[in-house]
Amino acid sequence: MNLHAQSAIVTGGGSGLGEAVARALAAAGAKVAILDVNAAGAQRVAAEVGGLACHCDITDTDSVNAALDAATAAHGVPRIVMNIAGIGSAKRVIARDGSPAPLADFERV
Repeated sequence: MNLHAQSAIVTGGGSGLGEAVARALAAAGAKVAILDVNAAGAQRVAAEVGGLACHCDITDTDSVNAALDAATAAHGVPRIVMNIAGIGSAKRVIARDGSPAPLADFERV
């Protein structure tokens, strides 16, 4: 896969699956912006892959807009967007009595 000079954004790119995706995109030649609420993780990965770190809380519209503006200014219009950031919980999706988890739990993810 050759993504030479393609602009990519990876949410949740400071660790785990997001980090692995950011590394793969960078290895394929993409210019990667790593958006993560964990600023230290985003900085570490960005430094290692030659990307851009953006502190970003995906639950906050202003934070997302600022990160997208920074990524676009640094790398141009994004052509690849990988939305990997998410929040899991230790709750059941469906309770034993068959009732679903509260909608607020899903909206937070």
